[in-house]
Amino acid sequence: MAPPLTVAVGDYDHTRDLFSGEIVTHDVAYKAVARPEELFTRVLEHDEFAAAEMSLAVATSLASRQDGRFVVLPVFPARSFRHGAIWTHVEGPSHPSELAGCRVGIAVWVQTAGVYVRGILSSRYGVDLTSINWIQAGVDTPGRREPAPFEAGAHRIIALTDRTLDELLLAREIDAAITARPPAAAERRDPRVRRMFADVEEEERAYFRDTGVFPIMHVVVVRRSALRDRPDLATELTAALTAAKDRAIQRALSATVPSYPLPWASLHAHAAQDLMGEDFWPYGVSPNELALETFLGYAHEQGITARRLSTKDLFAPEPLRVRT
Repeated sequence: MAPPLTVAVGDYDHTRDLFSGEIVTHDVAYKAVARPEELFTRVLEHDEFAAAEMSLAVATSLASRQDGRFVVLPVFPARSFRHGAIWTHVEGPSHPSELAGCRVGIAVWVQTAGVYVRGILSSRYGVDLTSINWIQAGVDTPGRREPAPFEAGAHRIIALTDRTLDELLLAREIDAAITARPPAAAERRDPRVRRMFADVEEEERAYFRDTGVFPIMHVVVVRRSALRDRPDLATELTAALTAAKDRAIQRALSATVPSYPLPWASLHAHAAQDLMGEDFWPYGVSPNELALETFLGYAHEQGITARRLSTKDLFAPEPLRVRT
């Protein structure tokens, strides 16, 4: 008997029922991989897993280059507002408009969080991205490489293989760093490093109220080779991942006891419903059209795609039984 197909996703509360076996997918074994960078490398460079969580930026880049290895599902296990991903020296810029003409560090250019932040800097704060000197380096470990090709165009990007964003920020050799993973200095609460926005939550709430966009970070991709033997796999995975997410939302809303070791968890979940709607973490293309189209516009403006993609270019058609 053939071994089960392995599907790798992050270790979240909204995937835990897949790992525990509360939700079962026929002949599929779910594997948790905590660090996204490791997961993406294993999928792209080592051809592991029949299906896996993937960076939206990388999936978009591959789709634009007609890379046929994967089918992209409208399932979004990771999403996050990213105003809090801008870090500065305590004596550095204190408002996004001050970043024009500055040196700004990035982990990689083809990173979903970075695409959103740069797009917000440009569209919401009027920052000319081509005026910035972009310094690409690993956040805490040197030598990080771009995960996918892109066209820099007029954007000035310098890669440093022997330095880190953390040390560059502390030495004030960059004015700010945009990174989804906080630099080590921020993790240890070094007083020399701070977030650009003093009240990140209020800034992000205001952004959602103004735009209706809840940024999507990751999608789920299925290998076309796996679909040859299991043509219903995409549909089955979408159903299982959605069911696990829906169950997690109900746990988050429960006021009996928190399902997370976090005080006031249910109050925050109900506040999210008040602001964002009953399903504040929706899957599917239609309820996410605005966030997706916003991202695809940013990706094209920043050279990650040669042409402006639409959601039809990115996702498998409905129903999700696709041709291979």
